[in-house]
Amino acid sequence: MESHKEIKSILKELSQMKKQSLFLIIIAMILTISACTEKEYKYLADEKAGIEYYQNGSYDKALASLKKAYGSGSMEAAYYLGEMYRQGNGVEKDRIVSCNYYQKSAEGGNRKAFLRAGTCHIPDTRDGEGFKETFKWFKKASEELKETDLNEAEKKDMYIRLGIMYYAGKGTLQDWSEAAKWFEKAAEMGDAYSQGGLALLYYSGDGVLTDRKKARYWAEKAAAQGNSTGEGILGMLYQYSLPPDKDMRKAVYWYKKSADQGNPISQYQLAVIYENGDGVPKNLEKARYYYEQASKSKYDLTKNSLKEFESRNKSLQ
Repeated sequence: MESHKEIKSILKELSQMKKQSLFLIIIAMILTISACTEKEYKYLADEKAGIEYYQNGSYDKALASLKKAYGSGSMEAAYYLGEMYRQGNGVEKDRIVSCNYYQKSAEGGNRKAFLRAGTCHIPDTRDGEGFKETFKWFKKASEELKETDLNEAEKKDMYIRLGIMYYAGKGTLQDWSEAAKWFEKAAEMGDAYSQGGLALLYYSGDGVLTDRKKARYWAEKAAAQGNSTGEGILGMLYQYSLPPDKDMRKAVYWYKKSADQGNPISQYQLAVIYENGDGVPKNLEKARYYYEQASKSKYDLTKNSLKEFESRNKSLQ
């Protein structure tokens, strides 16, 4: 019995110790939260004042308050400092300083800075890391769109760049389906480049089901704004459709508009048409001209086209 009483006594002491430990943990948490809150309140006043000064155009006062708030840990202040140095408001324009603030703000979780941080890496996209960073921050901005405070122009730019990176496999794995998704968002906002890209994807069936009606719809939208890809796709639609939609006169018309803007595929298509006399009088001089233009591009299809043409037509040399 004595042994049983001793055990009960020990258990009671342990229970009291646990309660005391829990109490101490709660007190420690309260003190920590209080300390954090106190620190936050210290910079909130400076942050608020700095933003108000900035919005009112009092840039000297804004700079002082925002730097003070940033020094206390405000990521919102970092974002506005980035804005000041990007635009040269009250300070000398400095892209590097601006981007450093945007990067810090984005890394600190400020959603408004995500797009800016991504944009900062665009000049560095000559290497893979620049593309990766751009893609990372643009993707984050797109995933939290309601919180990023982007205007329509910024949204459109983000959609276009995401489409391009997915299409080319820059900064992420190549994914034409994703490219089509982002191009469509920008295309619906009226962007001619994305409309042309979407027309190309629907025409080729890359990443989406081949759909000539959708290809035509977006190609016409793009061509109406002078986009060479849209013009080229219209040329293909008229050239390769079955009668009665096949129309070589219209095909040549759209290819020429596209070729005049330097589109190598349209230049190549015109060269082939003139060499073969497909729906137009055969004209080897015009064929040579367009093959020569097309051969200046990086595409395998077109870069050797002039040599191959000359090999087929040695009498012209």
